[in-house]
Amino acid sequence: MSCHQNCLTTGVIHLMPNSRSVHFNSILLFVLVVDLLILCFCSHQRTFVLEVMGRHCGYLALVSALACGADYVFIPEYPPEEGWEDHMCARLSENRARKKRLNIIIVSEGAIDSFNKPITSEQVKDLVVNRLGFDTRVTILGHVQRGGTPSAFDRILASRMGVEAVFALLEATPETPGCVVTLSGNLAVRLPLMECVQMTQDVQKAMDERRFKDAVELRGRNSWVAFQCMSNFTVAVLNVGAPAAGMNAAVRSAVRLGITEGHKMLAVTDGFEGFSRGQIKEIKWGDVGGWTGQGGSILAREKYEAFCIPMVMVPATVSNNVPGSDFSIGADTALNTITDTCDRIKLSASGTKRRVFIIETMGGYCGYLANMGALAAGADAAYIFEEKFDIRELQANVEHLTEKMKTNIQRGLVLRNENSSENYTTDFIYQLYSEEGKGVFDCRKNVLGHMQQGGAPSPFDRNFGTKIAAKALLWISNQLKENYRRGKVFANTPETVCLLGMRKRNLDFQPVIMLQDETDFEHRIPKEQWWLKMRPLMKILAKYKASYDISESGQLEHVVRPKAYVA
Repeated sequence: MSCHQNCLTTGVIHLMPNSRSVHFNSILLFVLVVDLLILCFCSHQRTFVLEVMGRHCGYLALVSALACGADYVFIPEYPPEEGWEDHMCARLSENRARKKRLNIIIVSEGAIDSFNKPITSEQVKDLVVNRLGFDTRVTILGHVQRGGTPSAFDRILASRMGVEAVFALLEATPETPGCVVTLSGNLAVRLPLMECVQMTQDVQKAMDERRFKDAVELRGRNSWVAFQCMSNFTVAVLNVGAPAAGMNAAVRSAVRLGITEGHKMLAVTDGFEGFSRGQIKEIKWGDVGGWTGQGGSILAREKYEAFCIPMVMVPATVSNNVPGSDFSIGADTALNTITDTCDRIKLSASGTKRRVFIIETMGGYCGYLANMGALAAGADAAYIFEEKFDIRELQANVEHLTEKMKTNIQRGLVLRNENSSENYTTDFIYQLYSEEGKGVFDCRKNVLGHMQQGGAPSPFDRNFGTKIAAKALLWISNQLKENYRRGKVFANTPETVCLLGMRKRNLDFQPVIMLQDETDFEHRIPKEQWWLKMRPLMKILAKYKASYDISESGQLEHVVRPKAYVA
């Protein structure tokens, strides 16, 4: 025992129920199962009750309900008030009257009522059948939610958290308390282990004592957003640029929240061109039903007084090249498409020894998809515009793959951003690898193309789009109220035209004019990009010699408790 007086401990959360843990994003893939149910029973009139895992944490059920557009959700932290049976049946009847053929009710496995009595999926089913006479089915997904292939987000998160855990151990002293490595927004943080345990116990204690408001606040800001209604205005929603998966979820969120706030919502088709041609129509609550899971895009000053109105931009592009935001709606779906395709391509080589694949990704001049796709798929190299490369680096990669073919893993994967180099094209790299690898490995190339823009949006994009659009709409409502004078709205200050983006751990409103200095207009990319610091990690995992920048490694923080909470 004397040899082990000091035991340094660092943990990485890998459970399902909360948004900061590895494996959470993959659990949400069961939302795609709901998509299949919707397609399967679109010709029926049926109600589905889905039971979701999570024990006493309802976050998984809550974000799943947002992602699939459920009619009703039950979570343990915020039980329904007395008389919920009448309210739920009225909601289902109202939706059925709107010609909605499929009703979805999501029940967390730990759901309770306001008297701490369990609410089960069978109980909900019997209520719907007996009260409304709806054809109802119960689906308990169970441990299916634990399996499957990890998403690109989970793979990258696990890699980042693993590195952060090692740094935490290396920097620790005998006096350093055990910590938990987690993610806050897009920033790695370290939280004291015992404080996290105490917080978890406080949540359960609050629920046992029926202090449900405290339980919700203790869960964190992502678990609940309170909305307040304001004055009535006319608000238009338009999509600009190429389609990105998740945009429809954002439009749905903005429209329904705007209607809830009492605004008249308008939809503009074909972006600004459609706006100039008057392609504008009022959009109702039911018009956006079912949009959450649909891909593509269903819809797009000072000099002109008509444009002196509050404007807010929400980043939506698969390229993830919007200055002022770490993430864009649609990028996660594209990244999942790339990762899944790379997995299939690598699997195709399982019966063929010594083969290298060259994969071209989209992104314009932004190398986000190529770089992060390489990290998620376990690639050997990634060529991007932001990091210049020459023939010597290409030769070094060929030599590295030649040595790799002598090991048990006799396949290689190389990703290239479509505009990474004017001369070192995908064809050039393919021909170089084919020639230099003769007798050692053969080579194949694949250009993924526009398949990266299609498909159903990932659960991450659905929820990110829903939340960011909701916050944007609330900002618009507040700006309309503040700039309403003498019967009209007049807003011409820089602060009234903003981009809402994820910056490290926060969603921030940033005046568009202030983003000019951060933008490379020629190549349509930000001048500084956070994910470039992940490149050494990709190279290290591919067994290259590289140094990792620890300047932004997580720091030990205390768990922040809600101000109103008293233990």
